[in-house]
Amino acid sequence: MKRPIFTSLRYFVPWSLAVLILNAGLSWAGFTPPKNLSRPGNREGAATRGICRVQTGTNEPDLTTLVPASNIGLTVANRPTFYWYLPANNYQALEFALFQTLADGTQVQIYKQQFPMVNRRRLDSITLAGDVPPLQEGVDYRWTVSLICNPNDSDPSQIRFVEGWVQRVTLPESLNKQLRQASPLQRYGLLASNGLWYDALDTLVKLRQEQPTDPKVNALWTELMTAEEVGLNRLSNLAIAQRSQRNLR
Repeated sequence: MKRPIFTSLRYFVPWSLAVLILNAGLSWAGFTPPKNLSRPGNREGAATRGICRVQTGTNEPDLTTLVPASNIGLTVANRPTFYWYLPANNYQALEFALFQTLADGTQVQIYKQQFPMVNRRRLDSITLAGDVPPLQEGVDYRWTVSLICNPNDSDPSQIRFVEGWVQRVTLPESLNKQLRQASPLQRYGLLASNGLWYDALDTLVKLRQEQPTDPKVNALWTELMTAEEVGLNRLSNLAIAQRSQRNLR
């Protein structure tokens, strides 16, 4: 489903200003999503019947896809990384699926795989590998994460399900040049302020993995999660494991 996409990247922070703000250790405009871009969806899990449960509470979110409040984020990557929060649970398997939206609005599944639940981290992720079709520019893709109580039982009431959307856009050459010259912290600022959700999120996660005690990096995470355009406040204090990224195999 082709849509105008270049307008979503209009709000650039001037390079000199971005460097000045980041070097000064101050806050800036933060994540700036494109205007009038949203998709229907459910990014947080809901209660299911049966013996499988997740451990939730005041400080324990449900299964949650890390997408903006609009349910859709932009990326310039042809095989981006998808993140979700995985609470303590007694489900047996996790399933990731990716669907491409066709020109007539229908969706076709282009990837699905189940993984055992053993040793999965709270901030879980998948990076699309080379055998998965690359994302096409200007096309909507819906991705889902499902917790499967019993892989041998197809009863939908036993499945906990969340979803998000992604659209790939062209990386303007001017921004590409700035990114090549930027430090990781500056890179995050440029990606976030230009509305590139998946790229900014992945950059910030890696920064937190590399600098887990850096107050500036941790403050940026809190700022991102609590931004009005994001609204993932319950993840604002989430500890991130040193290595959380996986590739599909």
